[in-house]
Parts: sequence; C-alpha cells; structure tokens
Amino acid sequence: MLEHSNGQPGTVKIYREYHEKLRRHDGWYCFVVYRPHGCSGLTVVRDKMTRACDLPLLRWYGGGDYRETEQPKIPIDDIF
Repeated sequence: MLEHSNGQPGTVKIYREYHEKLRRHDGWYCFVVYRPHGCSGLTVVRDKMTRACDLPLLRWYGGGDYRETEQPKIPIDDIF
C-alpha cells in the first residue's frame, strides 16, 4: 500500500474546474509516487499516465476557499 510519509493512506488531489477542462480537451494526468531524499533528491516509486475521462468515479466535495473549486478524495490504490 502506498502512503504519505506520516503513515496516512495516500490520496490524490485534483480540482474540478481543471479536471473538467482536461476532459473537454481529451487531456491526460501523469500521476507520480515518489520518495524524497535529502533536500533536493527523489526516487520515483511508481508512475502512471491516464486520460482524465478514465479516472474512477469521482465524488466531489467542497474544497474550501483554496482555488474556489471542488475536489474528490481519490485513494492512490484506485489510481495504481
């Protein structure tokens, strides 16, 4: 299972406004799970390209004032 550095289950954050724009233009996402090393390095653990229209069913919720748009909680395991 992929997780955040603090041990919490990993999730992916996307924003509805940008997601809908990607879908309209047949856009793609590139998801990358990485492990940081020191101040400037990282190791790519996994990566995946997927079309915006192929994401799992999204349940949108208010994202607060940040970017003034909605966002879903997508478990990393649903992507990979």
